[in-house]
Amino acid sequence: MALTRLDCHLYRGEKAAHDVSSFVALNPEMMPSRLVFAGSSAARDSLGSQVAYRLAIDYFVKGVEDSYAGQTAKSQLSKGEEVVVKVLEDAFRSANSSVYSFGHKLSAGGRMAASLLGVAIQDGRIATGRVGFGSVYLFRKNQLYPFFEAPEGEVDKVGDAPEFPDVFATRKYSFVGTNSLVDVEMASVELHGDDIICAFSRPLTTLNETLLFESLESLIADGFPLVAQGDVAARLCHDVFTEPETLSYALVASVGPEVIYCSRTVASDR
Repeated sequence: MALTRLDCHLYRGEKAAHDVSSFVALNPEMMPSRLVFAGSSAARDSLGSQVAYRLAIDYFVKGVEDSYAGQTAKSQLSKGEEVVVKVLEDAFRSANSSVYSFGHKLSAGGRMAASLLGVAIQDGRIATGRVGFGSVYLFRKNQLYPFFEAPEGEVDKVGDAPEFPDVFATRKYSFVGTNSLVDVEMASVELHGDDIICAFSRPLTTLNETLLFESLESLIADGFPLVAQGDVAARLCHDVFTEPETLSYALVASVGPEVIYCSRTVASDR
């Protein structure tokens, strides 16, 4: 049996500024157990960055679609790490080149900058990439694992701060659009049944991580994911953050348990 079940829950704070951030979740091939998620935020308090995050989201999606189309045309679709990693690589490349090119056409090179976080799930694997800020966690068998390292010496100061890029000014981040090439932090692992993936637009403090662990334990005790009472992502964010209403985006995705997926209807003579 395969990990064909995937439950996805999304959250955006009611006070999140709509002109500085956005997110998207899609199933590019409309197949079970597949998900692509991206969240983007303006890196600076400027009109250029407000344009940059919108372009980053749009061209990230285009990169995903082109990646799947190209792999299908070349009959290169295969199981394993290659697909999800390549999809994210293509998507980040598309987003960065488009934002960078647009900025130079407007003589705004280097001033159009956006933070971008991406997650791709397919064939029992997850890949996640980050340029700028954001966090992704894997909850498995009562253990919480971060996909990315927190900024040393900073996260306990800014992890639960209201959403705005200026709180991260003490660290020199890479951003989409500032250079022709961008360094993307990437991670990929095989998924197990009953895994839970959590992604947030901001980094978590040590206290936030403890609260996330406790909230996930409570959700599972209540029957999640088979029993999802209310808005799971909203409940989790209100448990974890002091000011969840300013959170730009959050994703909670549960994988499995293993099931048999029937993709075709067979006509009956009866």
